This record gives sequence, structure tokens and C-alpha cells, in this order.
Amino acid sequence: MVLATSSPSTGRKKQYKSCKELLLYFHDVIYNGKNKENATSAIVAAPEGANLTILAGNFHFGNIAVFDDPITLDNNFHSKPVGRAQGMYIYDTKNTYTSWLGFTFVLNSTDYQGTINFIGADPIMIKTRDISVVGGTGDFFMHRGVATLMTDAFEGEFGNLNHSYIDLAMDAKTVMLAIFLLFLISASSDAHTQKIRARKPCKHLVFYFHDVIYNGKNSRNATSAIVGSPVWGNKTTLAGQSHFGDLVVFDDPITLDNNLHSTPVGRAQGFYIYDKKEIFTAWLGFSFVFNSTEHKGSINFAGADPLMNKTRDVSVIGGTGDFLMARGIATLMTDAFEGEVYFRLRTDIKLYECW
Repeated sequence: MVLATSSPSTGRKKQYKSCKELLLYFHDVIYNGKNKENATSAIVAAPEGANLTILAGNFHFGNIAVFDDPITLDNNFHSKPVGRAQGMYIYDTKNTYTSWLGFTFVLNSTDYQGTINFIGADPIMIKTRDISVVGGTGDFFMHRGVATLMTDAFEGEFGNLNHSYIDLAMDAKTVMLAIFLLFLISASSDAHTQKIRARKPCKHLVFYFHDVIYNGKNSRNATSAIVGSPVWGNKTTLAGQSHFGDLVVFDDPITLDNNLHSTPVGRAQGFYIYDKKEIFTAWLGFSFVFNSTEHKGSINFAGADPLMNKTRDVSVIGGTGDFLMARGIATLMTDAFEGEVYFRLRTDIKLYECW
């Protein structure tokens, strides 16, 4: 493994000042077979022998849960939400409680507009745990940093209305790693954001990718398939309630124009999860894998995709080959949609860090 920084390492951990600090709570109520109306999360995949209404034995190993949790400024579940925490967690160890998290804070309040993206391991039994802030949009454009999680309340795995209710205190400290950003730390966060937004991208790319979802009849041509769904769904038909809980894996062709039959220049590979009951939204984790005369390498993306908006921004969180360590923003637009079988996304990529 090779780690690169913008300045030589001194051999000691650097002391960075955060340019922005936030303290937020989010509240998770997992579906238990009786609380569908109030649940904010649901098990969508489980190991063989387990089911989708009871967390599996062996420390829930193998359970995947999709969530759309309210975010509040205090630890009161009934306080007015300032946004939603949307994404997934996977229980990933058999001998203790740990999980892997991939999710986004979608903030829509008078104080903040935009998203913050998080990825990392969560050793749940430790009092405080750090995960990475890997990007953001809006007021959190291109932000990076660390979020410290603390389980603030826990009400078992079974019960009445508040089944598996968890408060997580999020102490998100966004730190700047590049030299010119460190130079701006003494400025206000607003000035910092405006400075980054004024930058011109070092690379600008536009691609299309085409998704054909398996529907029970098109296995030969399908490029994606439902691999996890809530107990009320199945794996050949997208679930009701805006497809909430459906987990889809895809391997889609990438083209330079909007013609599905054009020569592919690469593949879009990853997953999306429908993560809201009231409206169509998804959380994306995927890569563009290129193998053409013009581009070699990969670009990695993560973030929330509010599908009903005409354009949506997700974070470019890294890359390889021609896109080594690239970071930026990708603007998605649904360019075509044919029922629940085919859609085409126009992806406008602006990279602001190129090596």
C-alpha cells in the first residue's frame, strides 16, 4: 500500500485544525415485522437460514440493513429533523458486534444545505469510533475529515414501536489535507467554500451508462439484478413504497454518447440501494472501470442520489491509473427511463484534484 500526501511526512501525526465542526444525532428504528409504518431501516439481506425480520445469530454476521434515519440537533427522537441519514450498514464479524457503514447525511435546513458522505468500519462495542468523511456537496463541497460515532441510546433488538432504536452522536470534524487548504484554515468556512467553488476543474469528462435490471425474463440482456430486498419485496420485482430496501448490483456499459449500442469505453460496476419510503432516492457506491485507447484506470463514486431531481451531485472519492487519487464531483442526470427495466444516466464529471 502506498500513501501519498501533499507534503513530506515528518514521521509524526500532524496536528490539523478543523475548519468546521458539527454535532448531530441520527435515530434508527429497524423493521421487526410489526412496525412497518414507523421503521426507518430494514434488513434486506441475511445469511442462509436467517430471515429478514430478526437479526441473525453470530453477532448478526451477514445482515445488511438499509436506512433512512432522521437527523436532529439534540438526542430527542421527536425533535424537528434537519436532514436524513441515508445508506447502509453491514454486520461483518462473527465473534463481536462490528459493522461497515456507507451513508450520506442529506441536510436541508436553514443552517446547512448539501450532503456529507461517510465510509468506514464501526466497531460497535467501543465507546467512540472514527470513520472517514470522504466527500460532500453544497455547503460541504469536496470536504474531507473524520466523524466520531458514539452510541447515545440503545433499546434492544426487540420491543414495541422503537425496535432497535439507536442514537448516534456524530462529531464530524472536517480537516483539510492539501497545502493550499491548510493555508486557508484561518479564513472562515464560507470563504473556504467559495474559494474551492471558484476553482476550475483539472479534468472534465462526460459519459453515459446504461442499466437494464433483471425482471425474471431478461437474464441474457440484464446488466443489474436485485440481490437484497425487505421482507415485503422479492428479487425479480422492485418493492413497493418507492422500492425502499432494494439492493441492486450492476455491471453497466459506459458509452461516450446516449446510444446503448455504441461501443463501450468501460463498465460502471457497483451497487445502488433504494433508501427512502416516501420518494424515489438511492445511495450509490460504484466505480467507472475504463479500458479504452483514451483512458485506463478507474474512478470511484459515492453519495446520495435523489432521483426525482433533474440533476444530482455525488462525490468522486478516488481513482487509479489515469485518475490516480482523483477527487471531485459527478453530476448525474437521468437521460432516459423505460419503466422499471431500463434507465440511462448522463454523468458529468469534474475533477478538482488531479495527480
